[in-house]
Amino acid sequence: MKIISWSGQAGLLLTVFSTVGYRVELLYFRLALLLLAAALVVCCLVVLVEFVLLSSAAVKKRPLRLEYALLAVCCAIAPCLTLYMVGIDGIRAPRIHDITTDTVNPPKFIFTREDEGFRENSLVYGADQLSAEQVTAIQREAYPDISTVTVQLAARKVYQKALFVGSLLGWKISSKDASILQFEAQTITPLFGFVDDIVVRIAALDEHSSTIDIRSVSRVGVTDLGANAKRIRLFFNKLEQELIIL
Repeated sequence: MKIISWSGQAGLLLTVFSTVGYRVELLYFRLALLLLAAALVVCCLVVLVEFVLLSSAAVKKRPLRLEYALLAVCCAIAPCLTLYMVGIDGIRAPRIHDITTDTVNPPKFIFTREDEGFRENSLVYGADQLSAEQVTAIQREAYPDISTVTVQLAARKVYQKALFVGSLLGWKISSKDASILQFEAQTITPLFGFVDDIVVRIAALDEHSSTIDIRSVSRVGVTDLGANAKRIRLFFNKLEQELIIL
């Protein structure tokens, strides 16, 4: 039982170390992810073994060790919390990290620089492992609902509301240009604090209608675990609520 107890404590400590270590720049992100994966496996094994032992003790009417039950609960929190944050859709997400509503003419980052912060992925659409055509095909199959949105409102009003929604969602608005109705922002993922880049583009169709496009790109990782698609959907949901008021 001591081995199980030590393993559980090690798994919990490794979970904390992997996330905090990356945030304070002690660990390279791939190493941090590897350590987290190992920690979650250890925690799951400890929970499984503890469940078997506690069930056996209950059947044989032996006294239950409270400290072992507590350890099992603590070890279960880490994988459950990770699963909750990533979600089933995140686990099933395709291996792409650049999601846009306009795959033919994706919004371009004008103000955000490639050398800004640590980055492995390019801001140029289709400039990483996959070509633009391959990324587009994968996205259309995985996220067919993500596309340009057209609204019956003046472009400038939509632009102001889009800026407001971005701030409301906690994005850091790094640059904005009202003359071209575009703004760029950054946001941080909750678990590891990865930085993702966002660009929103509003275009006028006429005086009373406009289109809204958004692109969200992860700076690191081959896959984004569905985070960018989820962010785009949330943005449009919040924006729709705001535009109804107008």
